Amino acid sequence: MRFLILISNKHNKTRNMKKSILLLAVILMALPAMSQGRKYKKSMLKTMEMRNDASDRESALDCAATFEEIAEKYPDQWIPHYYVAEILITTSFEDQDMARSDKMLERAIKHLDMAEELVQEESELEVMKAMYYIGMMSADPETRGPMYYQDAAMSIEKAKELNPDNPRAHFLDGMMALNMPDFMGGGPHAAKPIFLKAAEKFKNYENDDPLWPSWGEDLVEAELDKMKGN
Repeated sequence: MRFLILISNKHNKTRNMKKSILLLAVILMALPAMSQGRKYKKSMLKTMEMRNDASDRESALDCAATFEEIAEKYPDQWIPHYYVAEILITTSFEDQDMARSDKMLERAIKHLDMAEELVQEESELEVMKAMYYIGMMSADPETRGPMYYQDAAMSIEKAKELNPDNPRAHFLDGMMALNMPDFMGGGPHAAKPIFLKAAEKFKNYENDDPLWPSWGEDLVEAELDKMKGN
């Protein structure tokens, strides 16, 4: 009987040793991926901070180039493409040179396409696509307004369908209403309740991912400030 117990104990120790070796092997195999993940996050956070501190066009575009490098280094991540597009589109709004603006927008939509290859049905990408269409209209409203207005509206609606709580989708919805002529049902009176809804969405919005888009709340507040008394 004692002999059998010794054999059983030996087998248990062998099994435990095999489990320990297997666990160690799994940990060692996971370490490179964990290290890559930390480097990716660190690079992204650093560039996002630079983006927040960017005070002029050139420094913003430098951040876009850095995000492009990150996207190339980490080809399975879609958010770097998102931030490239966000910078290029918002910078294009301020550019008076239509040819230069169009080049930035062309570069932006390529990154949005690449992001969509990595993640489908993402509300934030639909928001950015709507911003792209708004950028195209802004460059030449008279000619391009009829061409891209419906595309922008459809992307906003899809963004809201994919995530009804996405405050950025509601903010853009308000901007579209604000800039629509009064005789078409637009203007400040039409936009104000939409901005109020967006402000409420921002107040209740939660996302623990530090890399996730977080812009827009100050823009909603600025629009509502303009409407005080209306």
